[in-house]
Order: sequence, then structure tokens, then C-alpha cells
Amino acid sequence: MLIETLPAEEARVLGTLIEKSLATPDYYPMTLNALRTACNQKSSREPVTEYDEDTVGLALAGLKRKCLVVFIPYGSSGAYKYRHFLEDLRFDVDKPALAVLAVLLLRGGQTLNEIRMRASSLHPIASPEAAEAVLQSLAHRAEPWVELLPKRPGWKEARWRDVLRAHAEEASLPAGEASVDGAPVATSKWDAFEDLRREVAELKDAYAALKSEVAKIRSELGG
Repeated sequence: MLIETLPAEEARVLGTLIEKSLATPDYYPMTLNALRTACNQKSSREPVTEYDEDTVGLALAGLKRKCLVVFIPYGSSGAYKYRHFLEDLRFDVDKPALAVLAVLLLRGGQTLNEIRMRASSLHPIASPEAAEAVLQSLAHRAEPWVELLPKRPGWKEARWRDVLRAHAEEASLPAGEASVDGAPVATSKWDAFEDLRREVAELKDAYAALKSEVAKIRSELGG
């Protein structure tokens, strides 16, 4: 097996390293403190976490054992910086695929349009068709990295998710129910709520991307 099943902490750390390698290459590889902060950031994460340095350190150790992360010594105090190792030729994965994998590791199952929009902020993906081609390539590897979830009642679209980690299944709840703060909610209502929440998150991401583009244009025009 090229990649062993990842616990949640290792998936978050790996996804964060991939994301930052594409989004902020000038600040990559990452220090332990920078990586911890990035894992716990409030945006583009689901769920939001509160990892301490020990948790991140243990996740890094696990990823290193799986040959997915490299420790790079720096300075004179025995400190390290960290980078993911998925650029290695043995993995045979390009930047569009890394961008897609990052958003799935960091945000869980998503629709095709959500994946394209969010991955495009890390590396250009021209169209939904291009995003689907990337997802299909990841799904049809000798050892698949993603899968397409069957469309469920209440879902507007099918959703994709990574298969590098074990996922908690909703089947653990009573049939036809989900929960919010421990209170059962009918599945159809829950799915409607989830779709609305995702649409709000998508609008926020689109606004942030537009705001960033406007700032870039203003800078290029000299203010």
C-alpha cells in the first residue's frame, strides 16, 4: 500500500502542508508553530480544530513514518521545518490533483463545483469538466485517493471525498436521523440544512476570492 490509512490529525496536517505549498510557497516549508496555526485556522477548515504542538508533532511523526512528510533541519537550535512528500515521482500527482486533494482533506465531502472553486484558489482549474477529470484520475489510481458518494435523498448533487482516511459514517445514527447538539433531526431536513450551509460557505469563499482579485488589480494600477 502506497499510503496507509490516515488518522484525522495526520489528514489535517497533510492537507495543510499541501494547501500552503500551493497557496504561500514563500512561507513553505513550514515551522511547527506556523503549521499548528494553519491547522487551526477558522476559515477553509471543517471541522475547526484546536491542536496543540504535541498533537501536530505526533501527526508529523506518523506522516514521516509513512514517508509522506520530510523534516528539514534549520537554524542552530535543532529545529525543523516540514514539507509534504507527495511531489515525489513515486506518487505521480500534479498540482491540480494536489489542490483537489488538499480541499478534500481539509473540508471533507464536497460537490464538484465546491471542489473546483476551492481548489482553483490553490491552482487554476478552468472548468467543472477539468475538475471532474482530476477527480476521476484520483479515483482510478491503482490505489484510489478519492471516491464519488452515491447521491442521497435531499442532496442536490453527488459529493466527492478522499479515501486516505477513515470517515465516520452517518449510519452510526438511527435510521433517517442526524443530530445537531445531540438532538435528532430528520435526514431530509438535515440535508437541506447542510446544502444551505454549504451554499453560504461557497458565497463567502467567492467573495473572499473576488476581494483578493480587486486588491491585486488596484495594486497593479498603483493604488
